[in-house]
Amino acid sequence: MTTDPPSPRRKWHLQRWLLLLAAGFLAYAGWTQYAFRAALKEARALGWEVDYTAPVEEIRKNWKAAFKKATWMDGVRDVHIPTCEAFEQHLAIVHRLNPKGLRIEFATILRDLSPLKNLPALQTVELEFCLRLTNVDGLKNLSALKTVELEGCTGLTNVDALKNLSALKVVSLDGCTGLTNVDALKNLSALKVVSLNGCTGLTNVDALKSLSALHTVSLNGCTGLTNVDGLKNLSALHTVELDRCTGLTNVDALKNLSALNQLWLEDCTGLTNVDGLKNLSALSRVWLDGCTGLAKESVAALEAALPKAYISGP
Repeated sequence: MTTDPPSPRRKWHLQRWLLLLAAGFLAYAGWTQYAFRAALKEARALGWEVDYTAPVEEIRKNWKAAFKKATWMDGVRDVHIPTCEAFEQHLAIVHRLNPKGLRIEFATILRDLSPLKNLPALQTVELEFCLRLTNVDGLKNLSALKTVELEGCTGLTNVDALKNLSALKVVSLDGCTGLTNVDALKNLSALKVVSLNGCTGLTNVDALKSLSALHTVSLNGCTGLTNVDGLKNLSALHTVELDRCTGLTNVDALKNLSALNQLWLEDCTGLTNVDGLKNLSALSRVWLDGCTGLAKESVAALEAALPKAYISGP
């Protein structure tokens, strides 16, 4: 008696089940392998903020969801490194965790960002007081980046590496006193927020003049600014902060920004008038405290023109 060979249909079903079993095995192996679990343990031991727990009960209820979370396929990937004196030792962990968000503080030995160049999932990079950082070239090919915050990185003289990152929506360069221009931003049309507080080396913001999507611009403490002409055609601007911009003598460049709702001008001691604001009917709040050079008549005229606005006087 001979046994009939398996039919093509039966053979296909058998192959499919074998493939599913193999996939399940590989998935489980991927979950338990060193690359993720050990990296997670090491990261926590180093004091990193890595938000992930997988209680047994969660696995029992829905192992697929638990696996997805455990491998961070659900997109929850944020890493916070509070201090980074030995960044090279941490780098292997960073790469195994492949975060979407990375925050590094007080990495005083970090001179460039080449360790980040092979982290394609990154959407947010936050660096605080990396005083020896001289360039950000390591970011130039990270096309998924939406937010770049480089606070107090006083060694930076340019951010040219950002010029082709078309997905960027938020750029904050607060306290980067070595910057003399931000020309790298001029073609980043998706930008909604630009913060350059304390960038005392800037003399103008002409690089922003074509960024029509800008909603918020913060230039507090930019004492080198003598004008804000680069903002004059940005019709979507809602909030402008210019506190302590002592080089400004007027803000006439803002006179056509019909969407402008909030304006900070505290301690702008060089201002002599605010006549350019009288026709901005959307203004609801204007701060003029400490503007000691302002003529009283100019402030009174502004209050009369905008009776519903809150205006704090000098």
